[in-house]
Amino acid sequence: MRNRIHFFNLILLFAVFAFLFPAHVSARGLISTGMEIEIGRWVKASMFEEYDEWEDPDDIALVNEIGEILAGHATDRPGIKYEFYLLDTDEINAFAAPGGFIFVTRGLLDFVNRKPSLIAGVIAHEIGHVERKHHRGSMEQSIWGTIGLQVLLHAFDLQDSKWVETAGEIALVLFQQGYSREDEYDADRMGVLLTYRAGWDPERCLILFLEKLDEEYGSGNPLGDLGKILASHPPTDRRVHFAREYLSELREKEEFVEKPYPRVERSRRGSGRDRSATARTDNSRNRVVIWERDK
Repeated sequence: MRNRIHFFNLILLFAVFAFLFPAHVSARGLISTGMEIEIGRWVKASMFEEYDEWEDPDDIALVNEIGEILAGHATDRPGIKYEFYLLDTDEINAFAAPGGFIFVTRGLLDFVNRKPSLIAGVIAHEIGHVERKHHRGSMEQSIWGTIGLQVLLHAFDLQDSKWVETAGEIALVLFQQGYSREDEYDADRMGVLLTYRAGWDPERCLILFLEKLDEEYGSGNPLGDLGKILASHPPTDRRVHFAREYLSELREKEEFVEKPYPRVERSRRGSGRDRSATARTDNSRNRVVIWERDK
């Protein structure tokens, strides 16, 4: 009960700060990369309290290889170390926590039949959110005004060891609200850019995934609680339109070089057996660190 009251108070604070510090008031730069990573770690821990980790070695290898390729072309944030995790749930989703912690559900892998190009499109979109600092922008503009941060810390009498937990809970509130439409379009553009530069045809990546999702489910929501995040995205047809528009511009500026990825294909071919029998039941939560650029 006490935790519920605490979380309810956070939601009230969010509403108050959103009123006191409107979007046009700039609060950029208040959250450092280090702070963002700490918040992301807290969010990651919270996710694993809610969901089991999917530990199939073939799926880990597949997502690991795809993520490594894409992260190698993500250059906007050299201080970020991308880590990928798989969640054992039927829900069809992928999402990024602050600081480069990216989650992919087993349900999404099943939905795309573990096709590397489709997985690449989704992961590239999520990397785009991190590269473009959408998490930080949302928190800074909506909550972390200079005065608002001081009020928040004072209200909860927080020490250094506690502010991360509070900030993480605030980040979860923002997760449930979803990104702005412009942030989603921005992440789509980054997704197109990353797959293009990595040598995947974006038409067969994010764009095809969006069309597949729309064809399969239309305006319905096949997703569970995690799906509330994806359900807040802009209409699929608009996303496809703008993604193709950006792809046309990109093709005029940069030559496309398609690249084969034999290790990815081997990982996929090795994942054809009954997946329910391969998931381990231990709770080791061994993280997969897929890429770390020089700082």
